Amino acid sequence: MLPGRSRWTPLWVSLSFAAIFIALRIFYRLLFGSFSWIAVGQAALLALPFVAIIVACGLFSSLIDFRKLLVSLSGLKYSRSVGTALTIALASFPTLLAQVKKINTYRTLRGITSRFAVVVPVLEHTVEKSVALAAAMELAGFGSRGQLREANPSPITLEKYSLSFGDHTVLNNVSVSFAPGTVSVLTGATGSGKTSLLESIAGLSQHFHAGIATGTLTLGTIDRIRVPPRDTAALIGFVPQNVRLSFTASTAREELEFTLRLHGETKELLLSRVDELLSEYGLRDYADVPVDLLSAGQATRVALASALAASPQILILDEPLADLDSASVSELIEILDRLRTSGMTIVLSEHHTAALQALDPRWLVLEAGAVSEGQFVPASMFPARALPLTSSDLVLAVTGLGVAHGKKKVLSDVSFTARTGDIIALTGANGVGKTSLLNALSSTRSAGVVEVLGTDLSTLPATQKVRLVASVPEQASWLFMSESLAEELEYADKIAGVPADTGLTELTFRSLLSRDVLSSKLLRTHPRDLSAGTQRALAIALQLSWKPGVITIDEPTRGLDPHSRSAMAEVLRCVAETGTVVVFATHDVEFVRSLNARIFTVAEGTLIHPEQVNAC
Repeated sequence: MLPGRSRWTPLWVSLSFAAIFIALRIFYRLLFGSFSWIAVGQAALLALPFVAIIVACGLFSSLIDFRKLLVSLSGLKYSRSVGTALTIALASFPTLLAQVKKINTYRTLRGITSRFAVVVPVLEHTVEKSVALAAAMELAGFGSRGQLREANPSPITLEKYSLSFGDHTVLNNVSVSFAPGTVSVLTGATGSGKTSLLESIAGLSQHFHAGIATGTLTLGTIDRIRVPPRDTAALIGFVPQNVRLSFTASTAREELEFTLRLHGETKELLLSRVDELLSEYGLRDYADVPVDLLSAGQATRVALASALAASPQILILDEPLADLDSASVSELIEILDRLRTSGMTIVLSEHHTAALQALDPRWLVLEAGAVSEGQFVPASMFPARALPLTSSDLVLAVTGLGVAHGKKKVLSDVSFTARTGDIIALTGANGVGKTSLLNALSSTRSAGVVEVLGTDLSTLPATQKVRLVASVPEQASWLFMSESLAEELEYADKIAGVPADTGLTELTFRSLLSRDVLSSKLLRTHPRDLSAGTQRALAIALQLSWKPGVITIDEPTRGLDPHSRSAMAEVLRCVAETGTVVVFATHDVEFVRSLNARIFTVAEGTLIHPEQVNAC
């Protein structure tokens, strides 16, 4: 149960939905006909069957944790497919409620006043979550008629392999192999196709995303193009880029139980094996915490443990370091080194490559749909920026700020100031409260006082705060409200009052990506279909359209290649010099150094050891 959420919340919300549904049926009946009490009664009567379903779903969601039920049903021998499918459908109801609340929050963060603007994003996020959940279950082996295994570790081989979606070719004539006992790192520009290559090896591109594959892709003797992911779940462990969408259970413990049950673990050994995994991957402290409340780094740990639960021969990871603190990165490197020594084939994509040097990996570069041999590019090749120009003008004053999740106090007595030109980096271990602090800077639900340019934010309506504090959340797609990149850029200018012919938001977006022009194909692309790094750049551009006094960004370099990170640093520096204070949370030490940012470490429930760090 989430803190602050009553057990009966789904029931009360379903009753509200039911009342609204009846009112709408009556309204439409009277809109196209004359008024009479008989007509009103008929409209209400016709609505009752639908109302009964809505209320029943709310009641069931209040009485039963359907995600927990999903874990239990996964162990049934008969009718498991039907039972689990029904459970996912019912479990989507409370998820939908959470999405409505979250998207409505980010609607206000965009400065959008119309409540109807959330309708399309809610539907799109519901579909996105459902698709991601179905993909995770496929990768876990749900519905498999029999797991295929290789007697000995075997190479992954691609010969003249191409992948296309419609008329768009993503991978073109790729020939490469990955040997057992090796680590291969895929690098390349943001959106170059790294995820598509990883998902091709896992089988999702061909069998789940309806990609058209030609050539050959084999896992030892297994033809990947013919064999679906569910039948190789025992062979491949996969850690996706957005791990939060892939969780099938409500806690880390139940997620591991679900995975092991699908792989046939006996009831006698199940609990002991789960305990082993919790200890091995440092999950014991939050094993029973709802996955919705885990930090991004903690969620990544859970996904890794789940991927390795069945001891696969192949491990695929899509940007696993993006959300990990330095200690967690070191632990992951040790884990990967141990797995490589045992003979596992490891293939991963990553932009933050410095720590991976310790694994002596093979470097591969994706460009224009082709794969070629590459080399490590040190971060020092991207020069540090000069110190930002600062003045004595006070922009941000935070006094006695506190944050609590339910009864748990996360932060207390946080106080600091920032002046024109300041760039502040919040650092600290996973789960210490960096994201909570960023959220608190624009929230009225936090204790303490936040003043921007002399205005107390608590005195402003939610949709007006964005003019003073603009926020870019951990998951950038929560901010998207339109159906194409072009529409999103135009909409941002419109709501911020920017003249349409200036294209200010598009200009900022192009600067972040170091592009002189945007292709017509890219402009037609749905924002949620962009790569993770491109989504991040878009979200920042959207929020900068307001020219706020302060902008807060959660992990600004997530998903960005080195050149895009360099462009991001340049843009943030320019933003700071125009008067906007930049506050961001990150684990990217090199990025912080390139900006010469003020560093505040979040630990022990507050800010400690603020210091000015000069780049070497």
